[in-house]
Amino acid sequence: MKRYTFLYFLLILTLPLVIAPLLFDQNQSMIALFISIVALWFTELVPLAVTGILVPTLACCYGITDPKSAFAPFGNQILFLFIGAFFLGKAIQTYRLDKRVAYSILSTKLCSYSLNTLIAIFALICWFLSMWISNTATCVIMTPIALGISEIIGDNFSEEKSHKNFTICILLITAFASSIGGLATPIGTPPNVLAIEYLAELNQTISFLDWMKIGVPISLCMLVALLLILKLKLRFSKIDLSEIRLLFKQKLRELGKISGSEIAVSCCFLMAIVLWILPGVLAQCFPESQSILLINKTLTMGIVALIASIPLFLIPTRDGETILTWEQAQDIDWGTVLLFGGGLCLGNLLSETGLAATLGESMFSSTSSIATATAVAVLSGIILSEFSSNTAATAILVPIIAATFGTTGDSSIATLIIAAAFGASYGFMLPVSTPPNAIVYGTGKVPLGEMIKAGVIFDFTGFVIINLLLHLFL
Repeated sequence: MKRYTFLYFLLILTLPLVIAPLLFDQNQSMIALFISIVALWFTELVPLAVTGILVPTLACCYGITDPKSAFAPFGNQILFLFIGAFFLGKAIQTYRLDKRVAYSILSTKLCSYSLNTLIAIFALICWFLSMWISNTATCVIMTPIALGISEIIGDNFSEEKSHKNFTICILLITAFASSIGGLATPIGTPPNVLAIEYLAELNQTISFLDWMKIGVPISLCMLVALLLILKLKLRFSKIDLSEIRLLFKQKLRELGKISGSEIAVSCCFLMAIVLWILPGVLAQCFPESQSILLINKTLTMGIVALIASIPLFLIPTRDGETILTWEQAQDIDWGTVLLFGGGLCLGNLLSETGLAATLGESMFSSTSSIATATAVAVLSGIILSEFSSNTAATAILVPIIAATFGTTGDSSIATLIIAAAFGASYGFMLPVSTPPNAIVYGTGKVPLGEMIKAGVIFDFTGFVIINLLLHLFL
C-alpha cells in the first residue's frame, strides 16, 4: 500500500476533476474538491492534519476561492480554544494530576464493595476526565490502570472465562466512557466546538453552561446505558476486592505529597472552568445588563482558554523552569488544530458555493418533521464516524445541515446541528472508529468480534437516547 501511496493520492485528486463535469452541471470544482477531501479523510492515505491544510490549498488551485478567504478559518478564535485547552491538558498530564484524582477515588472504601461498584466508579473517572482533557489522553491514562486492576484480581476468579469477560468489560468501558464523556462539555471533543462555531455563524450562541445543560444529562444517560449493556453482555463471578484498595493507596503514596506546581496547575484549570461557566450564569441572572452582555462578548471560550493557560508558561517551578515549557507544549495535538481549520474551511466553501444546500435537499427531502430530521442527522453522524474521524464526520455533515435548515431561524437548527455532532462523536464499533477504540484493541485483550457486538448495541442505544432526550433540553 505504502509503495503506491503517491499514485493513489494523485488518483484521488484528479479523478473527481474528470468525473464531476460529467455528472453535474454546476459547482464542478467544488464537487471535485469535496469528493477528494472526503476520500482522503476516509482512506487516511495522508495524515488527517495534512488533508486539513489541503482543503484551502486545493480550493485556491481549483479556482473556488482566493487565498485570503481560504485560510481565514485558520485564524478563527475557536482554534485557540483547542490550543489553550490542550496546554491545560498537557500540564495536567505532566504533573500527574489526572492519576492523583484517579488513585484518590479508586483507593476509597466504596471501590472494595463489589466488582460492579468498582467498574461504575472506574467508568465515572473515565467519563469525568474526558470532559476536560482529550478522549485519547483519557484512554491512554486509564488503560494501564484497567489492565492493572485486571491483573491484580485475576487469580481470584474461579473461572478463566470470568476473568476474560471482566478484562474485556473494563477495557471497553475505558474506551467507550472516554468517548461519551467528551459530549458533556464544549472542550470535551472537537465535534462540539465545530457545532458551536456553526451555530454562532447562524446567530445562535450557546454558552459553556448551556452546552453542559444538554451534554451532561445525555452523556450521563449514555454512561448508565453502557454499564447496563456490558453487565448483561459480559458476565463474571463475584470475588474479594480487599487488595484493590491497598494497591491504589500504595500508588497514591508513590505520587508523594501534592506539589506547588500541581496546585498552580489546579488553580489555572479551575480558573478556566469558572470563567467558562460564569458568563452564562450571569447572563441568566441579569439578562438586561449591558455590562454582562459585554463580558459575554469578551470572555469567549477561546479567550478564556488562553487566559487560563498562558500563566503556565510564566509561573516558575523550584528547578528554575516554568510549569509548562515550550518543549512540552510542542507535544500537544497540533494535528487536530490543522484538521479543525480544514474542516471550517470546507464548511465555508460548501455553504458559499451552494453545494451544502444541494446535498441537504437530497438527504432531508423526505423528512416531514424535526424529529425525523434529527434521526437522520444522528444516524448520518454515527455511520460517518465509524469509518472516518469524528472531526471529519462533523465537518462533512454540519455545513450541510446548516445550509439546509439555517434559514428557518428557530431552535430546530440548533437541535439538528447538536444531534449531528453527538452522532459523529460515536463510532464505537471498530478499532479504526476512534483513537480510544484503537488503544484498547491494541492491548490484545479485546477480541474484534466483542468490540463490534458491543459497539453495534451501544451505537443503537446512543441513537435512541439522543433522539429521546435532545428535544427535552433544547
